[in-house]
Order: sequence, then structure tokens, then C-alpha cells
Amino acid sequence: MGTGPTAGAPLDYAEPVLVELYNRDHLAAVYGEEFAVSALRALQRCAHAWGGSVSVVDDKRFLVAPPSVRADDGRERDRSETSLVERWQRAFSATPFDFGPQRALLAVGVSRAALGAGLRQLDGGHFQLQEIECRHSSAPLLLPPQCGWSWRLGYELDMEAALAFHEALAQRRAHLVFQPIVSSSQLASRLSPAITLGTTAAPLYQEALLRMVAVGDEVPLSTSRLVAALERLGLVRLFDQAVLSAVILALESQPDLNLGCNLSSLSLVPDEGWWGSVLDRLRARPSIASRLTFEITETAPLRDFDRAVALVRRLKALGCRIAIDDLGVGHTRLDFVRAIRPSVIKISADLVHDAVVNRVAAEQLERLAAMAAAFAPVVVAEGIGTRRQMDAAWEAGIHWLQGEAAAPHILPSPPVALRLPCEQISWD
Repeated sequence: MGTGPTAGAPLDYAEPVLVELYNRDHLAAVYGEEFAVSALRALQRCAHAWGGSVSVVDDKRFLVAPPSVRADDGRERDRSETSLVERWQRAFSATPFDFGPQRALLAVGVSRAALGAGLRQLDGGHFQLQEIECRHSSAPLLLPPQCGWSWRLGYELDMEAALAFHEALAQRRAHLVFQPIVSSSQLASRLSPAITLGTTAAPLYQEALLRMVAVGDEVPLSTSRLVAALERLGLVRLFDQAVLSAVILALESQPDLNLGCNLSSLSLVPDEGWWGSVLDRLRARPSIASRLTFEITETAPLRDFDRAVALVRRLKALGCRIAIDDLGVGHTRLDFVRAIRPSVIKISADLVHDAVVNRVAAEQLERLAAMAAAFAPVVVAEGIGTRRQMDAAWEAGIHWLQGEAAAPHILPSPPVALRLPCEQISWD
């Protein structure tokens, strides 16, 4: 997996790479100190086996002088280093670590380090370590380990969910279904007679939704529980990138398809390890970008407001549409909505359901819909499962609907399976 030198070209050491085991303390608290120490050493062995020169920083970080690259072409060198960071990031994240009877996924960050006053390159490519800074912090928001069995049990259950998802990816048991977002004019015959009939139009787009096939008597893992667990573990980027890669492949193979892809607010970090090749693919294929809508779900607070806005603006500049998902619940910030200027705002299903049975909730839904319309040209009501919910959305002034009663989900043909971001590696 290393990047080797080009024969006959001048060589130079690439910019150093900083590898961080973000959940080191959590692994030690739950699985024991020896597990955490062994995990970091396994990362170091892999970096060394791939041609890097390893220098330990502390008990959760180390620097790597990567294999040499061409020094006479700055752009080629930059692309080579970005590619290396991405390959290492995905390889470390795609492989569970086993130590004795215990297994866990590692929350790892790989980034190019800044060569400044605190980091001096020595002869032979090694580095004098004083104060380490990476170009941009992309560390996930992890709560510190807690005392007591309750926290430890919760962490173990979250990790079990993450490992179950990983196993489903490895066994190709995770796939996507598509659910259209349709206008009320397409449903006129099923809605209130007061609705004016309109012409049938194509769906706004179809949201890609995860489904996992259970094994034997296994209880299927709900997507909401899985995403919440991955966010708490600092592993949600693996989920988001697996779904996004499958969505892009589907768009490439079906030129008439328009798809929406959920994206956790915690993935709105423009680091090279996860976003490099995605941005390159969208830049090279504007016909793909124009048919892709990113649905930002703020079930967790934004990691970095300014960098999140910058990434969203890059996606919009490439031609992608942006939607805000689940407005009315979670951590949605109106200053973020105002800054990114989404094309679509989707109102949480909970608020629509409450509006059916509660007049005050119905009035609140109407006000929220009016506010959403001030921020985006399209407002969608989610979770439409009954005619009464359709009517509640219409009465609130919402004319785009999503849910099984509005348009049942579709199993695409051929099936769209998710896969790991790269082949699993051996830690030995």
C-alpha cells in the first residue's frame, strides 16, 4: 500500500504524516490498557511495513516520514501525499482490531503534519519532536471515558453495533433502498378534496436509505440506533462514506437517477483522509454532482462551524444540492442554515405526526414551515404514513412529501450494495 519512488526521478521525503488513535483512552477504559497499547503498536507496525519511518509522539500519536516521492513536481507530490493519507485513513478505519478475545474498531485520524518551529526535519527523514500540529484538526467529538459500569456497558453495546455494521459491509448484507420525495400534485387523488389537481411531475429526488439483512434469528439493527452509536464512538465517517460511495456508483450507472445521501454533521470536516477522492470524483463528473443531494443531519453538534460551512460551499460549487434534514429536532443551527443556503429543508416526521392529534402542534408546524420556506425554496414533510398526515402537511403549507403513504420505498435493480472503503489489512 505504500507509495514508492519513481525510477530516475529526484527523491525527497514527503511531508510527515501524523497518525492519532482518537479512542485510545476509551479502549483502555473498556478493554484494558494492554488492548490500547497493542492497538497503537499495530498501527505503527503497519505504517512501518508500508515504507514509513515511525517516530512516537505520545501514548496515542506518532509521526511517519512516508516513502519518498518526486520532488520536481509540486502538484504531483501533493496529489501523491493526499492519496497516501486517504489510503492509510481508510485502511486503518476498515479493519477491526483483535486482541485476545476482544475486538473493536479504531477511531483513527491520518493527516499531514505542519512543519513549523515545533517540528524539525533531521537528516534521513526523521523528525525532532517538540510540539506537533496537524494542518487542520479533524478529531471527532468524543466525550471522555466515564467511571462506572453503566458507561462501560453502553460503550460495549455501541461497539457491538459498529462491529455488526462492519460485518454486514464485509458480507455484502448492507444495501440501499430509494424513497421518492413527491409533490402533493402527484398525490391529488389520495389527499383532501380541497387540493387543486396538478400535473404529474417527476420526484424531487429519491433518498437513499440503508437496509441490513439479518442473519438467522438476529434482530435487524435500526439505522437510527446505528448512526447514534457510531457518532458516540467517533466512527460515523466510515458509515457516511460507505453510503456515499454506493450512491455515487448508482448515479454513475443510472444517468436518469437523482439521489439524496444522508451526511452526519460530524462528517462535515474537509480532511483529506475521507473527502479527497470524493471531491475529485465529483469535480471530474459534474453530471454526477448535479444529481446528488447531501442531506445534512445534525443529530450531533457541528465539530467546526467555519470548516463545515466551507466544505458545504465546496460541494455546492461542484453542483451538488444541499438539504437540511429533520428540522425541528436535534442540533440544527439557524446560523448554519443561513450560511449554507440549502435548496431543501425537510421537517421532522415527529412534528408532522404531532400535528395530526394536537391543534397547538399543527399551528407550530405551520409556523415552522413558513420559517423554513424563508431559508429554502423547497420544504418537505417527512414520515408521511397516513392520509391524515398528508392533510396535516398540506394544511401547514407543505407541498413536498416523503413517506410510505406518499411514495413507498423502491428496491433498485440491480441492488445497490454497500462495501468497505478498502480491503481489510493484517495487523501482524
